[in-house]
Amino acid sequence: MLNTSVTLILRIIAAAAAGWLLSMAYPLASQWWLAPVSIAIFTVVTWNTNKKSGALIGLIFGVVAFRLQHDWLIVVGLDATWILSIYLALWIALIGVCISIISRAITQKTIPWPVGLMAIGSIWVLEEFLRGRYPFGGYPWARLAFSQADSPLAFWSQLGGVPWLSFIVVAISIACVGIVFVASMRAKIVLVLIIVASFLIPTALSSATNRDPRQETIAIGVVQGGTPQIGMGAMDVRRAVLENHVSETINLAARVKSGEVPQPEIVIWPENSSDLDPFREPDAALLIDQAAKAIDAPILVGAVVDSATDPENEVYNMGILWDPTTGPGDRYIKNAPVPFGEFIPFRSLLTQFIARYDRVPRDFAHGTEPGIFTVNGVALGDLICFEVAVDPVVNRVISDGAQILVVQTNNATYARTALPEQQLHIERLRAIEYDRTVIVAATTGISAEIFPDGSVGQTLGDGATGSFVVKVAPHSNLTLAARFGPCIELIICMFAIGVLVLIPIRRRQRLTS
Repeated sequence: MLNTSVTLILRIIAAAAAGWLLSMAYPLASQWWLAPVSIAIFTVVTWNTNKKSGALIGLIFGVVAFRLQHDWLIVVGLDATWILSIYLALWIALIGVCISIISRAITQKTIPWPVGLMAIGSIWVLEEFLRGRYPFGGYPWARLAFSQADSPLAFWSQLGGVPWLSFIVVAISIACVGIVFVASMRAKIVLVLIIVASFLIPTALSSATNRDPRQETIAIGVVQGGTPQIGMGAMDVRRAVLENHVSETINLAARVKSGEVPQPEIVIWPENSSDLDPFREPDAALLIDQAAKAIDAPILVGAVVDSATDPENEVYNMGILWDPTTGPGDRYIKNAPVPFGEFIPFRSLLTQFIARYDRVPRDFAHGTEPGIFTVNGVALGDLICFEVAVDPVVNRVISDGAQILVVQTNNATYARTALPEQQLHIERLRAIEYDRTVIVAATTGISAEIFPDGSVGQTLGDGATGSFVVKVAPHSNLTLAARFGPCIELIICMFAIGVLVLIPIRRRQRLTS
């Protein structure tokens, strides 16, 4: 009994260490190779445990990993950081239970080891699929793939999407575990070859990417106006934020006139660049109009707008294409507002206990139409902040014809933390996944030009203000990820479920035979 307790304690300590290593795979440390290492350690310490121990080991691993990776949430409150970390860790506890079930089935030869190892990799994809959608629209941040923007593995996302990249990360980890636990020398050789191929294939794919230098381009301007303050009160001075973006746009117009930068065909302002509703506040509309006329190009404005159906209780997080001649035109309402950040589930109950929810007096309504804006024949796919992590939203704008991805974001609340850099990594992966240039406009940073290979061009860093103009080549091709990624994800998830269902059936068959 004592030996069992000591073993469990050692497993828990190793799980905590593995969770710390996983947190280091994400920015700011950005050591991508620690992700497969940490998953391998976690799998080893969960191997052949009972379900309760597997759940406990998974919970400890998850709490450490998510708490450290979400350190930026301290801006909102220490309680919020711990609550979110524990909630996310409960998902990893379920993975721990599944690994304990599958590993014991492999050891007892209830299922073949190749099936079992693939199932463990598939369980992680299933967990990310469910967590990214449920409840309240889900929380897809901190997926394994999002640690891999600097990795040679990143180009796997172009073949099967972000879920496939997460699967590959785990597959490498599980192959390493298999080399230890699988006795056959032939099996060990196969697993080593799988690991080698996992790195060689995406490296070859990235080297084969070529572009026609004669391709037509569109000139896109980006304005990062800044906010007078950061943190929870970043947007309290709404007029000053709008005036900052107007001022920077007028400065950009002067640079265009002097020949320093080319004339943009569209200018991107960030999310929350106008928290004053330009449809209800004439002064805000006049300021935006002044900026559009100065730059002589339409501006994609990030605005907070009263709901058309229930303005007392709802608002829209909206992108508005504002023409210098005709004024406001096409609009996009954010499809995936952030739960507990932009809308409050169980509002009447939670606001009695959590005073800071008073800062969200009205819920942000969910839009239903994709964010497609056409400028001079080029389709821009608009994503607002958190949406860049939400697969269904990104998949839809690509399938609806987006040739360039645009991200409007406001990271002023989390300025000078790891969040802007973590978001940049997600944006870089999206560029690779869909073979699209991604243009990011942020209030306080990081605004960036991201090329289809995931590399970064012009940027405005965290805390900087200014603007830039880039010439972007629109792409209309659909990668394999764009065509088949959602189907691949579903197949992986169904495989995981199928194996979990199969194991007790096979056990009963063996007992009765």
